[in-house]
Amino acid sequence: MLKLMKYEFRKSASSKLILLVLTAVFELAFLGGVFFKGYNLMGTGMMFLILCAFFGVFYIGLEGIMTLYRDLNSKQSYMLFLTPKSSYEILGAKILENGISILMAGAFFIVLDLTVATLCIGGAKELMDSIRQIMDIRLNIKIASDAVILSVFASLVSWISIVVIADMAVILSASVLAGKKGSGIAAFALFLILSWLFSQMLNLVPAFDNMNLTMILEIAVSLVLSVIFYFISGWIMEKKLSV
Repeated sequence: MLKLMKYEFRKSASSKLILLVLTAVFELAFLGGVFFKGYNLMGTGMMFLILCAFFGVFYIGLEGIMTLYRDLNSKQSYMLFLTPKSSYEILGAKILENGISILMAGAFFIVLDLTVATLCIGGAKELMDSIRQIMDIRLNIKIASDAVILSVFASLVSWISIVVIADMAVILSASVLAGKKGSGIAAFALFLILSWLFSQMLNLVPAFDNMNLTMILEIAVSLVLSVIFYFISGWIMEKKLSV
C-alpha cells in the first residue's frame, strides 16, 4: 500500500506545490508589511494567508474526490486497477493519502498562524488569551487553549469523514448506478443523506462538563464512521465495479 500512497502523493503534488508557493508569496507580503511598517500590505498578506489556510484544506479534500472520480470514469488510471492490488488497498491508499495531506496542511497552517501571531500580537500565548477574551466577552463562553487545538483537529477529522462519504457516492455512481438515468443526481442525494446521518451520529455524542472529553469522543466517532464507510466502499468496488 505504501507504493500506492506514493503514487497518489505524486498525482496531487503539483496542486500542493501551487498552494505552497501562493502561501509563501502571501507570507512574504505579510512579513514585508511587518518589517517596513506597511500596515495595508501586512493586512492584505494576513487576509490571504487565512484564505489559503481555509480553501487550501478544503481543496485538498475536494481534489481527492475528483481524482477518484476521474480514476473510475476515465482511462487515466486504467493500469492502476490492473495491478495485483485489491480494491480495498487502492481505495485505502487514496483515503490515507488524502487524510494525511489534510492533517499535514492543517498542522502547517496552524504553525504558520502561530508565527503570524507572534509577530503581530506578541506570541502564541497572547493569541490564545485574545481568543479566550473574545469568546468570554461576546459569547460568554470560557475556552481553554487545548480545547481550541482539539476543536481544530476535530474539524479536520470531520472534513476527512465527509470526503470519505463523498468517495462512497462517487463509487456508487461509477458502479451500482453506472449507466442509469439520473445516476449522478442519485449519488449526490445519497451523499447528502449520508452526510446528514453523519452529523446526526455526532449529535448523539453526550455533552460532558469536560469539553475536551466531548470533542475526543466526537473525533473517535468520526474515525469509526470513516472506517465503516471505507469498508462499505471497498466492498462495492470489489464486487460491483468494472473499470
